[in-house]
Amino acid sequence: MEGKKNIRNFLIEEIASLANYSLLDSVVISGGNPRVLELFLDNPFSIDGVAISVCVKGRGKAKIGFKEYEIEPLTLMVLIPELIIEPLERSDDLFLKTIFFSQDFIANLKWSNQNELIEKIMSLPCIALSEREYDTLLKYYSFIEEQYSRDTMEYKSTIIKSLLFALVVEIFFVYSVHKAEFKPPCRMDELINRFMKLLQANYKSEHNVRFYAGELCVTPNYLMTLVKQKTGKSAASWINRALIIHSKRELKNTDKNIAVISEELSFSSSSQFCRYFKKLVGITPRQFRNTDANTQQR
Repeated sequence: MEGKKNIRNFLIEEIASLANYSLLDSVVISGGNPRVLELFLDNPFSIDGVAISVCVKGRGKAKIGFKEYEIEPLTLMVLIPELIIEPLERSDDLFLKTIFFSQDFIANLKWSNQNELIEKIMSLPCIALSEREYDTLLKYYSFIEEQYSRDTMEYKSTIIKSLLFALVVEIFFVYSVHKAEFKPPCRMDELINRFMKLLQANYKSEHNVRFYAGELCVTPNYLMTLVKQKTGKSAASWINRALIIHSKRELKNTDKNIAVISEELSFSSSSQFCRYFKKLVGITPRQFRNTDANTQQR
């Protein structure tokens, strides 16, 4: 990936503003909406959440996690925050059925096999489905869409959460069936993947590249060089990204005061956190909280 390309991070709320169905408990269904697809065509990107896509029509090619994949009918594509996606080409009739949901949503499912599934997705984000697997997943999509679009229904949120849980388990089953297709990544790609996983687990308390380099048994300079070379973005930028995404989510979706958020993220004081946030976002945390979230996405 060329270093000059900017990697854009999409929040689920940003996708929701263009999707077919309104946001419900941080779950978005695109239904193949071309406005959603166009969001992802120009630059490398990552998603602050999970996207499960099935290609229904057309063809495309993308680099996902540093490997190129062909996307065609019957392709399952699962994207998680640790993966960087670079679109390469697509046909005009490319049509994807996609469900997006936030990290908080998947965490709330409290499913014991989540880490195992993440490992498999990191290794193989795209899978060629059998006809039976394809039909089964489309039935899930159709049923979830049907429930999602109903005007009023008691327990609607609970039903959709249950259906999504079933969909995630179905995805895990698909991955278990395709286990022979997994290939170990090269050492450099594996190191990047491990850095991304460490970052997700430790960004709240560890803000320095030196910590991650130590955990990976490499020098900070080596890690910084490799991350920049492979992702087009520095290791420090990835750490900042994780902190800012968490900050924005807490500022918009909770009523926690700024001192509490600052403490959660291990800043020495709320004033230090405010200076940090303003330097990276351009406005203070309080100003961000009081403005429309969609106008502040970066």
